[in-house]
Amino acid sequence: MSRAWVERVEAWSGRAPAWREREPSLHAERTDRPLFIGACPRSGTTLLRSLLNNHPDLAMPAETDFLLYLWANRGRLGDLRDPARRRRLAEWIFDTPDRGGRRIRAGVFSRDEAVERVAAAPPTLGSVFSAVFALFAEAKGKPRWGDKRPGYAGHISTLFALFPHAQFINVVRDPRAATDSQMRAPWYRDLPEPALAASVATWEFAVARVDRFAGGLAPDQLLDVRYEDLVREPELTLERICAFAGLRGGDAIAEMLARPRSGGLQDDWHAKVPEPISTAPVDAWRDRLEPSQVALIEHATRAQLERFGYTPTADAAPSAYDLRRLHRQRRKRAVKWRRYVLGELKRRHITHRHPVAAR
Repeated sequence: MSRAWVERVEAWSGRAPAWREREPSLHAERTDRPLFIGACPRSGTTLLRSLLNNHPDLAMPAETDFLLYLWANRGRLGDLRDPARRRRLAEWIFDTPDRGGRRIRAGVFSRDEAVERVAAAPPTLGSVFSAVFALFAEAKGKPRWGDKRPGYAGHISTLFALFPHAQFINVVRDPRAATDSQMRAPWYRDLPEPALAASVATWEFAVARVDRFAGGLAPDQLLDVRYEDLVREPELTLERICAFAGLRGGDAIAEMLARPRSGGLQDDWHAKVPEPISTAPVDAWRDRLEPSQVALIEHATRAQLERFGYTPTADAAPSAYDLRRLHRQRRKRAVKWRRYVLGELKRRHITHRHPVAAR
């Protein structure tokens, strides 16, 4: 790898100089901070999670699916100062299929022991979640925990409400590559209309939601990482991530890369994660996307292409058909987000006024 590329990795940041020069947060010196990963889907979060889970001091389970759901339905949980309510919540987490509770126990803790440990947590939703993930870290013999879900990119405000001392890694991938990968993912196979516009809008939404909340964060709370840097210069990128997270580098980086990568991988779309890290996915979109598809992606994301260091290639303009579909997908996401925000206002001020931050 050329020295020029290494210098780009070391110098790159997705934020303005004024943001990077902000004062550290009040939690900058803490050594027990939870570490979250989010991004547009198909941006390399599973690869990064599996690497970070190999760090000797950090445990990060395969993707879970209870945190955002319970946050959105927290008004139904009642006052968690009641131990019985915390126990029922713990039972739901560990008993509900496909939410990741069994994975959290890691074959070390029995269901009843896990429930009792979580039920004994302090009486806030963030504390309950902390107790759940701490079980996984303890099972792996590690002092810190983290969690990964692409959708966290749209809900950073939720994460920091639950864990004010958290850190967030925002993974960015070339929108052409991310769109191409999304279009071939299982969840888009049965769409009633072409997946191109939906995939582009998903990338836009993920970037926009992170940007919107980044204004209230400090550099020790948010780190932008490009997928391309991770696969082209994994050692250098992981050193940067570990420095941000306050994790050991050096030999720990070598251990992260040498150990097998595993945990909750889906055969049909995570097949390459256990394999040696490859740069082949970086430019695969060039052979798979049609010129008209590239034209739409670059039209929609042109300002962000330059910001994140990607070079436009399209000579033609997108078709009117594709632009209409993109406008429709943007509108659908805007409407859905407004409904969520209105629901949050109701939950925050009417149905659930109890503290939520982890203690």
